[in-house]
Amino acid sequence: MNFKDTFSNFLMFKQMPEVTEANIQVICDQSENFIGSLTSIRHLSLCCLSSETPYPSGTTFPYLEHLELCTCSAGWANLLVCLLKDSPRLQYLKLKSQHPAHYNDPMLLWKEPTVVPECLTMHLEIMEWRQYEGTEPERNLAAYILANATCLKMATFLTRCRNKHHRMLRKLKKLKRISQTCQLLFD
Repeated sequence: MNFKDTFSNFLMFKQMPEVTEANIQVICDQSENFIGSLTSIRHLSLCCLSSETPYPSGTTFPYLEHLELCTCSAGWANLLVCLLKDSPRLQYLKLKSQHPAHYNDPMLLWKEPTVVPECLTMHLEIMEWRQYEGTEPERNLAAYILANATCLKMATFLTRCRNKHHRMLRKLKKLKRISQTCQLLFD
């Protein structure tokens, strides 16, 4: 399912248990009825231009195993924290910027969870971060994931900036990894 939400104020959605894969671009800030109806989803590609969580509080995605999250909005990191908390079986995480950033700050300060999400302690095996810039907030988020993802087998960081590549690589290599089998890959 491909869905671009520009008019969710006018639509009502019911649970859609048969939908297991979706590409969703949320344009307006009231799409919680739609995304909240996709609790059976297994594969989700999400771009949310709003800084608000685009689904109702208390919603969980118990079958979500594969998440691709666009990093084009300033609040994407806090949305990621919510999705990690609400997706206990997540195994694959891809962070990427599908569009030019819509904000001046590279990333709002994210709020580190007080409780480590279940997906990090039990299931996450692969993380891929495209357009990784190596800023301090990004590095802090990467450090949190590496320090808490006990089953992580591979963490790949891809950057656009070749000049900073070696510095970023050295800083990432120094980060604590709880998973003894985790490979760090750089491109």
